[in-house]
Amino acid sequence: MDIEFEFYLEIGTWNLEIKNMNTQFSYKQINDQGKKFLEEYLEKKISRLETLIHAEELANSRLEIRAEKFVKNEAYKIEMFLITPTKTFQAEEDDHTIMEAFDLALDKLVLQIRRDHEKNN
Repeated sequence: MDIEFEFYLEIGTWNLEIKNMNTQFSYKQINDQGKKFLEEYLEKKISRLETLIHAEELANSRLEIRAEKFVKNEAYKIEMFLITPTKTFQAEEDDHTIMEAFDLALDKLVLQIRRDHEKNN
């Protein structure tokens, strides 16, 4: 009688340089396919941040993305932290797909940056 089961708890951190901005990913319970998807998806979406932040400030900023999969609920949680020389912005979102959680968290982050620019201008 062969019994097979799969259980893994993986917590990893990867650093990427995307468009002159230091980007750090942290994963919990995300498989390699999900990791690759998030990294490639960010490259497509990073222009939303580039239009809001000056190039010099962007080069001195760090974007931290934490992704976690909740196996029991089949849900994902994405947390984003944009640390600039002058401010820190934070957003998080839970959803049943990794793409939706990412998009909603990014929307919140962009909204915070826009509000900050409006307040300071």
